[in-house]
Amino acid sequence: MDGSDADRMNLAGKPDPALFLEAVRRLRVDPVDAAMVEDSLAGVEAGRRGHFGLVIGLDRTGVTSAVANLRARGADVVLPDLTAVVDTVAGAQP
Repeated sequence: MDGSDADRMNLAGKPDPALFLEAVRRLRVDPVDAAMVEDSLAGVEAGRRGHFGLVIGLDRTGVTSAVANLRARGADVVLPDLTAVVDTVAGAQP
């Protein structure tokens, strides 16, 4: 799902969680059982407002204030990029 889908379906934009909630609905997953990854403040806020089980904020800037802003909007974890998500999950495996 992307912005084109949201437009076509008349879904509200971020920080409203409508697009993300539609995505998990299509996957037949409860948001509380889903993780989402976002790089925008509005997207992270949408994840929190949608009650996703894990909201991962991506900060590609490396600026301390950006990390703080993502956390303030609702990110449970802030990572520098998508490869860090994979590395973090792989590192958590037994």
